[in-house]
Amino acid sequence: MKTLTVIMAAGLCLNVYAMKQEVVEAPVDHIFIPNGFDNNDHVELVVTGKFPNPCYTRNKYDVKVKNDIINIDVTSLSMDDPAYTKCEPMKIPFTEVVNIGSLQGGDYKVIVNQGGKYEQKETITVSTASSDSIDDNIYAMVDYIETGFTGGASGDAVLVAQSPSSCLVLDKVEYLSNNKDALSVLPIMKKISSNCPEKRERIEIPIKFDPAKFKFSQILLFVRTIEGRSVNTLISR
Repeated sequence: MKTLTVIMAAGLCLNVYAMKQEVVEAPVDHIFIPNGFDNNDHVELVVTGKFPNPCYTRNKYDVKVKNDIINIDVTSLSMDDPAYTKCEPMKIPFTEVVNIGSLQGGDYKVIVNQGGKYEQKETITVSTASSDSIDDNIYAMVDYIETGFTGGASGDAVLVAQSPSSCLVLDKVEYLSNNKDALSVLPIMKKISSNCPEKRERIEIPIKFDPAKFKFSQILLFVRTIEGRSVNTLISR
């Protein structure tokens, strides 16, 4: 009977804390805006911030586009209670990749958590594509970015990727910098045969950049992939 009582008490305690969990504005502190999007792309950007303690977790984001204004609400779940010992002050970094979707060519104002304590503003430019195709280039199928022991701070990294077919080989890597805090990396493939059987092959693509050319303390490596999504990592310099 004592064991049952302890279990029931523990369950009640957990329920009390679960009831106190609430949706709050996420403490966003920066917006990274990569270059190189056009009206055929799915536009993405990245927001970062720091939770004040381990009792905060990511929740979701909502995007609304009206004319040339992009409003993004980023929320987190909070169970911040002084009585709960795990809520001691401790900065917990978080990163959220925000998928905006397709946009017409033009300049847009990006507002994150408008009117809130952590409101952030930036601008993004979407160019007009040279054709109606999904993309002007075929990109590698990038799985992740290997930054090595230096964490990429030396300006070296490796894209660990796949070629979806033996008819595709790596052609070149193009870089588009916003000269502030983000570097778009485009691993462009080329077709060498009309016969394209499905045959995945692992490829490693070395990349190199100069961290000193960026103004912010962190650099976003924003890598475009064949699936239309991005692979990202943050580098502290």
